[in-house]
Amino acid sequence: MRRIKRPTSLAGAPTPIPNRDARVLIISASMGAGHDGAARNLARQLRLEGHDAVVEDFLTSAPLRIGAALRSGYEFELRHVPSAYEASYRMWYKVPWLRGLVGLLVTVLTRRRVLGWISRFEATTVVSTYPLATLCLGRLRKKGAIDVPVVNFITDFGVHPLWVHPGVDVNLAMHDDCAAEATRLSGRPSVACGPATPERFDPSRLPSRADARRLLGLDDSKNVVLVVAGSWGVGSIIDTWAEITSDSRFSTVVVCGRDEKLRQRVGRLVREKDTGCKVLGWTDDMPTLMAACDVLVENAGGLTSFEALRAGLPVVSYKPIAGHGRHNTQRMHDAGVATLAGNVESLHRALENLSVESPARRKQIAAGLEIFKVRPVDAILCADKAPAYRPVQVRKAKRAVRVAMAGLLAATLGWAGLTSGVAMATEEGAGVLQPPPGPLSVDYLGVRLNTAEAADPQVTADLFSLDATAVVDEATALQAARQLRRIVAEGLSVDDGGASSAGSYGPVNPATLNQGAPWQEAAADARAAAAISRAVGETVTQSVPDRGLNAWDLTQSDANHLKLIVANRVLHPGATNPPIKLEPRQVYLVDGLDSTPEQLDAYLRQLLAQMRAQAILPAPLTSLG
Repeated sequence: MRRIKRPTSLAGAPTPIPNRDARVLIISASMGAGHDGAARNLARQLRLEGHDAVVEDFLTSAPLRIGAALRSGYEFELRHVPSAYEASYRMWYKVPWLRGLVGLLVTVLTRRRVLGWISRFEATTVVSTYPLATLCLGRLRKKGAIDVPVVNFITDFGVHPLWVHPGVDVNLAMHDDCAAEATRLSGRPSVACGPATPERFDPSRLPSRADARRLLGLDDSKNVVLVVAGSWGVGSIIDTWAEITSDSRFSTVVVCGRDEKLRQRVGRLVREKDTGCKVLGWTDDMPTLMAACDVLVENAGGLTSFEALRAGLPVVSYKPIAGHGRHNTQRMHDAGVATLAGNVESLHRALENLSVESPARRKQIAAGLEIFKVRPVDAILCADKAPAYRPVQVRKAKRAVRVAMAGLLAATLGWAGLTSGVAMATEEGAGVLQPPPGPLSVDYLGVRLNTAEAADPQVTADLFSLDATAVVDEATALQAARQLRRIVAEGLSVDDGGASSAGSYGPVNPATLNQGAPWQEAAADARAAAAISRAVGETVTQSVPDRGLNAWDLTQSDANHLKLIVANRVLHPGATNPPIKLEPRQVYLVDGLDSTPEQLDAYLRQLLAQMRAQAILPAPLTSLG
C-alpha cells in the first residue's frame, strides 16, 4: 500500500490521518462537466482511501423540474446571449447582500430532499462542488439543521460571491490567492488544496510523446495544439482553430465535447482546407491527447485546464466565455499557471514560447504543478478541525427590509429570465432552428391548420405547391389523422403545433390543453409531439409552439429530442388580404387557426404568386438547420 502523506490541520499543526470510517456525501450539479467531474474524482479518491462516498445532483432536489430548466437556461445564455450572463455574473459584486436571499429561496425549494440525502446516507461530512448547493448547505448548517461538517469545494479559479457562505465549515480553493479571496468573502477558514483530478493525469502515468502521437496518428514534425471547448462545446472554437492554423507551424487537435453539430462544422472546415488536423467529439482519452500535444488552448479555466496542469501541459486561455470563463482565465493568468492571450498576435507568441522547451514553458508548468501540494481528500477529512461558526448580530428590522426587498427583486429577475427573457431571445433567433448558410433566395414556410383545413383537398394542394410544412396541434392531428397520413405518405412534412389550441375545430381533450404554468405548458407541448407522430404515422422532430417560449421549453425539447422553431413573422389570413412583401431567408408561419378553408386557400394562392414575382423559392420548415 502506498504511503499516505500526513495532512496538515487548518491551524497548521500536524494531525493524525483520520480513521477509515468516514461517510462523505458530495453534492454536485450536472452543469457541464466541471462540477460533476470534481465530485466524481473526490468520491473515487475517498473510496480508494477506504471511506464511503456518494454523489448527488443538486439540480434534482427542487420540484417542478426547476433544476433542469435552470440548466437549460444557463446553457442557453452561454451560447446565445453571453452578454446577459456576463451582466448577471457581475451584478453580484454590486449587491453581494442579495446572496442571503438567494440562499433562502434555494433552501426553501431544496431543503427537504437535501436533508433526506444526508439522513439516508448517514453522512459524517457533506461536500458541495456547486455554488447554489453551497448556499443551501451553508444556510442549513448555520441554522443547525445539519450537525456534521460542511465543506465548500470551489471548482473555479475565480471565487464568485455566490460560491461562498458564512455557514460552511471550510472552503477548499484552487490556489493561495483563491483561498484568501474565499476567506475575505465568507469569513470562514479556507485551504488551498488544488483541483481534484484523476491520478491518470500524473506525468509519471502518461505515455511518452512519441507513443501518444503514434497512437493518434499525429505528425511528429509539427507543434500540436490541443483545442478544447468543454463538454457543451461553447465559445468561439471555430475562430480559435482558424487563427491557430493561420500559422503553418501549428497543427491542432480540436475536442468539441458533446456538441455534435460543432464537431461536424469543424470537421468540414478541416477537410476543405486540408490542414491535417484532427477533430474529435466527446472522448475519455484526454491523458493520451495531453501527452501527444505541446500546449492546450481553452476558454473557460475549467476541469480540462486543471487536468492539463496536473499533466504538465502548458495552458493558454483565448477568447474566454462570458462570466466565470473570463474571471477564471484572468485569475489563472495572474497566478502564473496559465497565459491569457488577448489577440491573435499574443496567441501565436504564447504558442511559440510554450510549445517548445523554454524557460517560460518550464516556469508555467512548475507553477501549475505547485497547486497540487495538498490533497483535497485530506482537507475534507480534517474539516471538523475548523473553528465553529459565530453568527454576526444584525438588527432585525434592517434584516427584514433587506430580505423583503431582495426577495421581490430576485423573484422578479428569476421569473423574467426563465420566461420573458428566453421568449425575447428566441424571437431574435437565439436557440432555435435557423436557415442554413447559402446564397439562394429561399423562404421557409409553415402553415398552422385547424381540423377543417387539414381535411380540405384544396388547402393540402396549396401546401404541396408551396412545399410548406403543415403545423398541427394534438387535437387536429387526432381528428384529421386519416387525411394527414395520406399527405405525409405523399411527401408533405408535418410539425408539432403543441397541445390543443383554442382555434382547433371539434371536441378538445382537456388533458391535452396547456395547463397555464410554464413547465406544464412545455410538458404538454412535448407530449403532443408523440401523439401527433402516432396519428400521422411518422416521427415528428420539430415543434412550433403557439406562444412565447421559456426555459422549460428548452428543457423539454432537449429531453424529448425536439427542435424548436420560432417564425420571423406570423401571417394571418382574413377576408381581405393586403399585399405580402416577403424578405428572403426568413421563416414565415401562416396561422390558419381562425380562418375558414376558403380564406386560407385564397391566402396561400396569393402567397405563392408573390413568391414567384419576387423570385423567392419556398422550402419546408424541415429544411432549417
